Amino acid sequence: MSEVKKRVTVTLDPELLAWAEQLVEAGEARSVSAVVNEALADKVRRQENASILIEQDMHEARRRDPEEFERAMEWALGITGGPLPELPGDGATDGEAAA
Repeated sequence: MSEVKKRVTVTLDPELLAWAEQLVEAGEARSVSAVVNEALADKVRRQENASILIEQDMHEARRRDPEEFERAMEWALGITGGPLPELPGDGATDGEAAA
């Protein structure tokens, strides 16, 4: 992460603030800000990892059964009302060129 930090104001639940302060007092963190920064960085990493796993699962599902994959994606679109995610190589299966 960046070494240049930007000051912000946040509101925390009392028990979360107490936990962060205990980490600082125990020498496990430099500051409450460091605890918050680390927690947000961990959240970003988890989201990125989850996105990678979901994309891999989607590719595998498409490879195994392209027709079922398309039915599942249409169902998901109906449930979420949002756009279907674009995967690299959309339109191609097992090495076929995309149309």
